[in-house]
Amino acid sequence: MHMKFSFLPKVLLCLGLSGVFAVAQETVESVRRQIKTVEAETAREKSMHEAEKKRHAEFVEVGRKKVQNLSAQNKSLKAEIDSLKVELKKISAARSKTNGSIRYFENRKTKYADSLATVIDSLVPFFESDFPYRTDEAVKNILEIASMLHKGLIETDDALNRTMEVFYDRIRLGYTTEVWKGFLQVDARNVAGTYLRYGAVASIFVSNDGNDVLFLTRNGLGYSWKNVSEDLTMRTVLKDVMKVAEGKTAPRLVTIPVSFPKEAN
Repeated sequence: MHMKFSFLPKVLLCLGLSGVFAVAQETVESVRRQIKTVEAETAREKSMHEAEKKRHAEFVEVGRKKVQNLSAQNKSLKAEIDSLKVELKKISAARSKTNGSIRYFENRKTKYADSLATVIDSLVPFFESDFPYRTDEAVKNILEIASMLHKGLIETDDALNRTMEVFYDRIRLGYTTEVWKGFLQVDARNVAGTYLRYGAVASIFVSNDGNDVLFLTRNGLGYSWKNVSEDLTMRTVLKDVMKVAEGKTAPRLVTIPVSFPKEAN
């Protein structure tokens, strides 16, 4: 009985020690795993920290370069603005000077236009006393040119060109001859007949019935028609001139009366 009771405690003791050893062994492995886990986590955290630190350094460097670039651009922009301000002052001064010159020349231009319009207008009596052929048209054109120039509707060069064109039209009369039908006031009678204009120096009128024959004469007051119906010789000469001009007879040399003012003799 003694041996039986002494064996049981030993067995229980061994089992208890074995259980303690197993628990202890499991605890060490667990601790080791935890240590490894912590070490891995620490390494990962350290790696992330290093990467973050590197990114931060790169960010700081990029920011620093941007600040440097912005500073350089700011200096360049400020210098350009200062240069533009100086240039703007020069332009403003030049513009003020130019505006002053423009106003000066505009005033001169206006005065010149008024003076030229006055001169053109003063040509009216000259055209009114010119050879009596389309003089009313020439006078009308001259008055219109002067009026438009006074009102600023045309420029001075245009006014000059138009005035010269009126002169040229009058000058061209000297190189042309014309025959046309019309009426002439003779002794309070409105007589129908034929006109002959030779240049701007002579003009003849013969009535349709041949009874009235006149030619244009010039005196100090202007032009007037001289009736030669009673002068048989002159009457015959002028009728022959008209026949040649109208082509009613063979071409030949004829005599055309030309009158000059007395003061030109």
